Amino acid sequence: MVATFLEVNSTFADELASTNKVPASVAEPSAVTNKITLKVVKADSEEKVAEDDKASNAVDGNPDTIWHTQWQEASPAHPHEIIIEMSEPAMIKGFTYLPRRDDGDNGTIKDYEFYVSDDGKEFGGPVKKGTFASGKDKKVITFEPKKCRYFKLQALSEVNGEAWTSAAEIGIVLAE
Repeated sequence: MVATFLEVNSTFADELASTNKVPASVAEPSAVTNKITLKVVKADSEEKVAEDDKASNAVDGNPDTIWHTQWQEASPAHPHEIIIEMSEPAMIKGFTYLPRRDDGDNGTIKDYEFYVSDDGKEFGGPVKKGTFASGKDKKVITFEPKKCRYFKLQALSEVNGEAWTSAAEIGIVLAE
């Protein structure tokens, strides 16, 4: 499933699940939706042996599924990255990160860098870098608006100092 998130109303998500498209809306609840969808084009690691924690879970519209880097037969070290393509170029002014929703916190990103690109190959320097606040709430990070077709979230560290990265959902914040 391909999806986009800024603020997804669960009723909309349920109604639209059969279309494989969940609309993105800007942070204000009264905003109209946009038809931009997200698709994972690359992730450096994903767990598919012990669990179905593939990278596409990070944009599937279901906060109960997660992308988790490999942990069963190996635990590749940081940094970890996920590259996501938008269905069309757009002006974005930020991104969202929803940590896993279960009782665990393995893989929850601590330090990050966020990049944008027109072609999915050349990303240049990060447009934003920092440390996420602790907790399981959705993180909304903003920056000066940038036009792009692709973006990359790079996890530099994990809250427990382990080698993993996980995400329930990753989305964008559209510029107005």
